[in-house]
Amino acid sequence: MKLGKIFSGVHWFSTLMVYLRVTRVESWLGWIFSFGLGSIILSLPPLDYFLVALFAFSLATASIFILNQYFDRKEDQGNAFKSNLPVASGRIAPQTALILSFSLIILCLFLVSLINSSLVLLFFIYIAIWTAYSVPPLRLKTVPGVDFVTSGIGAGFMPFLMGLELTDKLSSDVLLILLGAVPLMLIHCSGHVIQAIGDYEVDHKMGIHTFVVRYGRKNGTVVAGFMFILACFAPLAYSIFGLLPYKHLFLFFVFFPLSVPIIKCYANVLKEPSTKNVICLQKTATKYGIIWMAVTLGYLLLVKILGF
Repeated sequence: MKLGKIFSGVHWFSTLMVYLRVTRVESWLGWIFSFGLGSIILSLPPLDYFLVALFAFSLATASIFILNQYFDRKEDQGNAFKSNLPVASGRIAPQTALILSFSLIILCLFLVSLINSSLVLLFFIYIAIWTAYSVPPLRLKTVPGVDFVTSGIGAGFMPFLMGLELTDKLSSDVLLILLGAVPLMLIHCSGHVIQAIGDYEVDHKMGIHTFVVRYGRKNGTVVAGFMFILACFAPLAYSIFGLLPYKHLFLFFVFFPLSVPIIKCYANVLKEPSTKNVICLQKTATKYGIIWMAVTLGYLLLVKILGF
């Protein structure tokens, strides 16, 4: 009897892990950062209000990634680094994944409607953008150029706007909103192109015409690097034009050492844009990017709380 309970508990735990894995949380930490930045950059929302909205945002984002796996399952099966994803590997049936995705969307919109009805439209647009990205007939991921621009808007711009609306600051200066969103968009555009470089062989074989498939891995690497540089130096440009106080620029020098390992990995991708080098770059960027995001959000919280 005890042995049966143990096996039952192990099975339940392994099933839970599979369902957590299908949400691919590790792939959307940067999306949470965009949402969190928008939520605190101008004012601080009540903590309970923020936590419910963050949970709803997480549900929406999880549903987006599950939906993407449903429509990409054939391509993922031919990708050595994605074939072990729950839907591609068959650990979760495609129909189950689809039902789970829709269920999370409904729960998300329900929660948002309870706390802030004005947020519902933004959440709906957010979900619609990513649905158009993955789902035929639009399937924007197959349109060169549009693919990474959609990613920049969906992962950088929209979460930032949703965070601003959470604090009723969406009606603030449009220029200020754009200044905050542009670096986020550029970083996510860059990250998307790098991901497409890693998926190049499978996408090319399956006839998926991404920007990288159309223009080549080398050109894609150059474009991704250029967008990342623009994003990193945007705060410096803002300060030069008097749009950002110089006192905040010390963060630039804090982040530079964290960027060195990422730059080295990028140089390897530029030299040889292989899937192996892309995976190394992604892992390094995630490792140091988490520190970068935590420091940025922590600093902004201190600024708001202490008022300096």
